[in-house]
Amino acid sequence: MRNTWIVVTDLEELKAYRVDSDPLYSNPRLELVDHARTTANRRLVEEVTDQAGRFPRTGVGPNGVGGMARGERHNMELEKRKRCIRKLADHLNSLLRSDEVERCFLAASREIHNALLQEIDPRLRAKVEVDVAADLTNVPKSELLGYFKSARTAAHP
Repeated sequence: MRNTWIVVTDLEELKAYRVDSDPLYSNPRLELVDHARTTANRRLVEEVTDQAGRFPRTGVGPNGVGGMARGERHNMELEKRKRCIRKLADHLNSLLRSDEVERCFLAASREIHNALLQEIDPRLRAKVEVDVAADLTNVPKSELLGYFKSARTAAHP
């Protein structure tokens, strides 16, 4: 196998492995070369400083005095998800820019698979030969290559 990398990711983390197909070994070995985490698993309270009810509303009611502000979330979870996907895509783009990577097998969890593929630079997207919509971040590295072989044979019968 030429310089092949396997990248597995979900919304919280990204792991990149280099496939070492040394003829001394009967099976290719995977070497972890990069591991990145996002802030997807952090609670909202850890990221924002304002809490509901901290600031009084003014101009509400007959005297201009109102209750406390509600501190509405305004799609913060959706925005957080988009930022995490963008961060993962940027990290993946920087990995794929390397001359060391000739081709890549990518597995991303179903919830982010399409969005992540859209965020990858189209020129670098050409290096991704096989992409699987599955969360393989917790699969032992000895079993990872099997998932991509079966996906590849299913795509090219």
